[in-house]
Amino acid sequence: MKRIATILGLAACLAPAAWAASLDLTVTDVDTAEGAVRVAVFDSQQGWKGNTVIKAAEVDAETGSVTLTIDGLEPGEIGIKLYHDVDGDGDLDTRGFGIPTEPYGFSNDAPVRFGPPAWKKAKFALGDGANTHTIKLR
Repeated sequence: MKRIATILGLAACLAPAAWAASLDLTVTDVDTAEGAVRVAVFDSQQGWKGNTVIKAAEVDAETGSVTLTIDGLEPGEIGIKLYHDVDGDGDLDTRGFGIPTEPYGFSNDAPVRFGPPAWKKAKFALGDGANTHTIKLR
């Protein structure tokens, strides 16, 4: 029995560290408790541009701010795109020229000019263990 416990302990040490980082994400300036805040996490410039999500999460909206924890992230650079799906249809509603009609935000509160911000403006370092980040809805 002791040998099996040792092998299992060693296997846990050698397992990929996919769970080594977590992110407590706070989203501020939520105007209404309707719908949900939907979050997409990216780990590269290519993923950011191509909308290749490595993790997705959502939390019911609450007036003021909401906080959610995203586990199972690899330490390194990540970027976040999110929106408040007020009507709950699963889509970011837009009007002419793709301008959002529902609140949205990006990591680092990266500036928006004619579309989503560049990866270099939105990316941030995610360290081992617990991390925090705050994004203000626009």
